[in-house]
Amino acid sequence: MFENRATKLSVRDNENRVKIVAFGSYHSGKTALVRSIDPKPHLTEAKNLDGETTVAMDLGVREHRGYKMYIYGTPGQERFEVARAVVAFGLHAGIVVVDAVRGMTSFEKRVLCELTDNNVPCIVLATKMDLPGASIDRVRRDCGEVCVLPFSASTGQGVTELLDKIADIASSMA
Repeated sequence: MFENRATKLSVRDNENRVKIVAFGSYHSGKTALVRSIDPKPHLTEAKNLDGETTVAMDLGVREHRGYKMYIYGTPGQERFEVARAVVAFGLHAGIVVVDAVRGMTSFEKRVLCELTDNNVPCIVLATKMDLPGASIDRVRRDCGEVCVLPFSASTGQGVTELLDKIADIASSMA
């Protein structure tokens, strides 16, 4: 899925656009992540028994440290593998969104492995850190040497740190 990634920023792009794609299991916090980055995101949600779920992609845009960051959230259900591959085309980096209360799922471990095997810069985001039972250590144990950042869309914890990390990745590609 990640063989068609961007390895550098376009020299013809005056806006320094960076494409970041968020992956994670169902209800891991991808849409909440996009909403915390952009208060007016473009969402593709449908109602289901659990409330709402992403059925195509979410998109949030934010300027930070001279980069225009496009953060795409992908659907977490297995059946949307094709949609994830389409959204991932040309990405600069990936974010694996992990519910820190539940811990890393086999799906999230697989995506992280694919990202690292294909040398795609990636960040693991331990979400829902404001909830009882959340453990960043539980998430870190499953991630090896990959950067793990604590995050809470409810409190805003970790938003600036995530944007700074994305800017650092982008500057290494310029």
